Amino acid sequence: MPDGWWDSPDTKGEIVSRTNKDGDYILPIYNQARLVTFNGLLRAKSHEKLHQAGIFLTGAMTGRAQVTDHGPTQWADAVRAGKIRFTPITDTLASWQVPLRCPDPRKYGEESKFTIPSLVSVTAYHRGNAPAYPSFVVAGSMPGGYTLTVGGSQFKVTEPLISGVSHGITFADGRLRIRGAVVHGGVGTAETPGIAAGTMPTVYLEPAAGSTGTATAFMTLTDTYI
Repeated sequence: MPDGWWDSPDTKGEIVSRTNKDGDYILPIYNQARLVTFNGLLRAKSHEKLHQAGIFLTGAMTGRAQVTDHGPTQWADAVRAGKIRFTPITDTLASWQVPLRCPDPRKYGEESKFTIPSLVSVTAYHRGNAPAYPSFVVAGSMPGGYTLTVGGSQFKVTEPLISGVSHGITFADGRLRIRGAVVHGGVGTAETPGIAAGTMPTVYLEPAAGSTGTATAFMTLTDTYI
């Protein structure tokens, strides 16, 4: 089993003691990168194939770590964090160990898709245990701009939405993109809250005040774990 996968990541943050008082000052606490070590046994048909497998195993490993069949499938992007160990035990059996670092300490699972027509409230949710940041593709025609409201928080776009040219919005970075390029100056208010675990906020799309038009927001929300 992967060591560190099921635990929460270590915390980081400054600690400032209260001078001549009990305890510390309350300061923000953040998560460090997640450290995960995968261990296992490798059995081969021959001694030669055992070492061939070891050569491939000890190559540079960067990619996506994923664990299935132990509750919900979870994944995280990872890079090699140290020496990969390959230790022959017998002629056809070896143990191995792969240390990984996940720069983003969160783990992710299944994606949920929601379709939000303009002027229609839609309830969103995810099955993780940490705030999840939605992404949107908005298509239609709202030449005066529009507002996306998620659980009362507003993301106001002043860039005209033109038929045939969709907008991409990612709450993880608060950016508006058109054809993959970041649009500077096309956003007014940009409240980008994560959707907390166990909540079911409503999502609403409407034209900017005093403007008209119709559009549809296609929202993606990924189960997010810490």
